[in-house]
Amino acid sequence: MADKDNDDMTVVPIPGEDNEAERQRIRKSNDRDQEMERHGERSRHNQGYDEAADGILPGPEIERVVDE
Repeated sequence: MADKDNDDMTVVPIPGEDNEAERQRIRKSNDRDQEMERHGERSRHNQGYDEAADGILPGPEIERVVDE
């Protein structure tokens, strides 16, 4: 009876558990980001990480100045 119950269960990976497909996806993303950095381009994906690692706090983005 216990075997029959297990037959209709779907096995899913535990969140955060490493698997080969996830490793390859991360590696590809990292390779792309590193290639951009070699060419002096900033990766939007890594911008927050880079600023946190460098200890740089970005200034506010000013859209327009209004003289009142």
